[in-house]
Amino acid sequence: MKQTIKTILRSTPVLYLLATLLKIWVGFIYLSCRKTIIGQQHANTLQNINDTFIITIWHRSLLLAPKTLLKSKSYASLSSNHADGKIGVIYAKLTGVTPITGSGTGTASKRPVKDKKGAAALRTILRYLENNKSVWLTADIPPGPIFECGRGIIAMAQLSQKPILATAIRTKNEIIIEKAWDKLIIPKPFGKMVIAYGEPLWVPRDADKSTLEACRLQLEKNLNELNEKAENLLKG
Repeated sequence: MKQTIKTILRSTPVLYLLATLLKIWVGFIYLSCRKTIIGQQHANTLQNINDTFIITIWHRSLLLAPKTLLKSKSYASLSSNHADGKIGVIYAKLTGVTPITGSGTGTASKRPVKDKKGAAALRTILRYLENNKSVWLTADIPPGPIFECGRGIIAMAQLSQKPILATAIRTKNEIIIEKAWDKLIIPKPFGKMVIAYGEPLWVPRDADKSTLEACRLQLEKNLNELNEKAENLLKG
């Protein structure tokens, strides 16, 4: 019986329904909140250039993340090839984002890393970045640790020579799922919302290991500072 219910919940029609409801709910939250934007000048810099970029956010803000995407740009995004990731693929399509199957694995994983089509996904991402499609993805990777930036996004920026735009989006009314590895944020309507953009981060093409690590840590710092600024504004 449990297996039957699980199969039904993972069926394509049910996943489409859930993804559609999620899109409607997120849209309602966005419209109902009073919005403040931090770092608009950084967003404008990338908005106005005729080039692509990589936009990123902490995994915990995944639900509202589409609302940070800059208008008049087209995007592709990484989605897990796990069965549970299918709803993410559908949600991406509904928000106008092209899904790319494949993802990395966070260092908290205690199981052997299986083929996640990471190499193929990286090649696809680089191809999109060279063909007028920006890329959106989370900086930290399941199953964590939380707030630890993966090395993949730094490699993408180095190989593509495209900048990384760190973002954050937070609301005054939100529920935090403490038991989730990413402490997932469930936003609620009718309150304040802060959207924050950081200064674009460039990774040198000839960067050595120490420079790549410095860029990774800088991206972590940028994301944490944006979230801290957003939280402080919401407290006021």
